[in-house]
Amino acid sequence: MKIQTSLILGGLLSALTASTFTYAQAPQQPQGWMYGFGVNASQDVYAGFDNRIIPIPIIGYAGEKLRVYGPFVSYQVFQKEGFSVDAQLVPVFAGYEESDSFIFEGMDDRDFSFAAGISANYNTQSWTYSLSTNADMLGKYDGFQATARIGKQFRVNGFLIEPSIGLSFQDSNYVDYYYGVRPEEVTAFRGLYEGSSATNTEVRVAVSTGKFLGGMTRVDVGATFFDSSITDSPLTDDDTALSATLVYTRMF
Repeated sequence: MKIQTSLILGGLLSALTASTFTYAQAPQQPQGWMYGFGVNASQDVYAGFDNRIIPIPIIGYAGEKLRVYGPFVSYQVFQKEGFSVDAQLVPVFAGYEESDSFIFEGMDDRDFSFAAGISANYNTQSWTYSLSTNADMLGKYDGFQATARIGKQFRVNGFLIEPSIGLSFQDSNYVDYYYGVRPEEVTAFRGLYEGSSATNTEVRVAVSTGKFLGGMTRVDVGATFFDSSITDSPLTDDDTALSATLVYTRMF
């Protein structure tokens, strides 16, 4: 069974990256292996698709430039005065199997993929700005995604609170592959649909702290408001999806 996990991906990667960033701001700047666990709860806009609660074991490495969290890999290629550029490899856990919902009956499975890209981040006076893009490496959807986000950090009694808002662009190949209906898949209740590019809006609030169990704990709650290019698909029945992610990591 595959699951559509753009929300899981966003929440988990944000949480892991933030954990490393918070470690890096500590006076001793620890580096090395880390371990931990995560739990994600998420909705989806596919019709008949159940909400998911996903346990996530975590093991990773945080170095001066290289960061690895299972299938997430990033390497810092530039850093100066709060501005950094990273090359990234990221999984794209989107997709479904025919058995996941009644709406997919008679359809071909849509597969997850792996993408390569680049991200730029700038931190100044408690504001954070990020821009990232990545493209399919495995020839599944043959497209690309891009995300821009702005956030504000507030420090309160050992807690870092980070509200943020972002725009996530998915090109027409991505949308058509994961939300389109091919001619041979048309039925009486599922019409032909060719997806066009989409720009989704994401709002998120994260709270992180180093107060518990000698590690970093982060809770990330978010909502995604999907573009009409996705919500007009006969495979979907909603335009908003919520997600929540809890991540705990600790250095070895």
